[in-house]
Amino acid sequence: NNDKADKQINNEEIDGKNEINNDNQNINNHKGKTLENIFKLGGPHRGLTNIGATCYMNSSLQCFCHIKKLVQFFKYSQQANNINNNNTLSSSFKLLIDNLWHEDYNFNSSFSPYEFKDKISKMNNLFEGIAANDAKDLVNFIILTLHQELNKKVANNNANNDEFIDQRNQYLVFNAFVKDFMDNNHSIISDLFYSMNCSISQCHNCNTRIYNYQTYFFICFPLEEIRKYKNEKYNCQIKNYQFNNYQVNYPVNNENEVNIYDCFDYDCKINLMDGDKSMYCNYCKQNMTFSLATHLVTGSEILILILNRGKGIEFNVKINFTEELNLYNYIEYKNTGYQYRLLGVITHIGESSMSGHFIAYCRDPINLKWYKYNDAIVNEVNDFQNEVINFAMPYLLFYQKIDV
Repeated sequence: NNDKADKQINNEEIDGKNEINNDNQNINNHKGKTLENIFKLGGPHRGLTNIGATCYMNSSLQCFCHIKKLVQFFKYSQQANNINNNNTLSSSFKLLIDNLWHEDYNFNSSFSPYEFKDKISKMNNLFEGIAANDAKDLVNFIILTLHQELNKKVANNNANNDEFIDQRNQYLVFNAFVKDFMDNNHSIISDLFYSMNCSISQCHNCNTRIYNYQTYFFICFPLEEIRKYKNEKYNCQIKNYQFNNYQVNYPVNNENEVNIYDCFDYDCKINLMDGDKSMYCNYCKQNMTFSLATHLVTGSEILILILNRGKGIEFNVKINFTEELNLYNYIEYKNTGYQYRLLGVITHIGESSMSGHFIAYCRDPINLKWYKYNDAIVNEVNDFQNEVINFAMPYLLFYQKIDV
């Protein structure tokens, strides 16, 4: 069954890569234009004007606009060049890409994202006016909306792709979920951001297991809860869902700090569902105590991590993160990739995610140098480790899978 499931993933992955390669071929054939042969010394590094408490938007857009495959798609692909509907977010995003990645640019100039702000305000009242907003809400809205608009299989999209719950053989359930998703979804957004996780619940009385497969395009980590959990874990009070005994050298931190692997440990911990949290068992015909654990099934091309800090003193929880991320212990199907490299960081200064100031740090996909995007002001970062990893307060982390 494992071999069949691996083969299923490999086949779906090959099909998806073939379509991506075809798109890339179209991009390369578009008058010979690629990011590398136009921007030989790196990207334009243009800032975005703050047009009224829009640092949450500017920082989010800069991270999206430093994802190489996304930039290439919106600049050069046939599908993007055929976007003619001015009422779509896709048209506004293409306009943004074309201006931030313009062949004739002034390094010190900035671009006003007024049209994009106007579009999201009309599409979602959460972003109306000049009030401050949460960057993670905009990231969520951009991914969902762009996928909906660019989905090549939207005509067949009559199924609920959010989850697939069943009590049959795990791999039959998995294969059914994969087929259902692939039959109804294909866009540059799903290629880059969407992946799968699975929740497994097991009855303590009859040992029946229920498999719940879902798609995800970001992972949200509650840092204060993780800080408390980490200290309990080290006292051997909590067990985690494990795939193997492979040892990864994780960074060491003190009891008041959290490292990025503590977050993934927390995400796959085994929860005891009893008392008021007990679950109904179809075999026992009553509420029973269950064990519940969630794990990552596959790894997405672009992995977005949201570091939820809460409010007040909890907002200052220190997290240790790294430029290189090894998720071997956390992704079930290793053939989908498990090694990642940081490409963007959104940091935050303030008392809550709905106030304060957001700044983006992005790795240029051409020259691989780091740049700081503080709205319209752009500066090269000379010591990323010291300035960002050691001292910044990260809120969103954008990682890209490393091809191996």
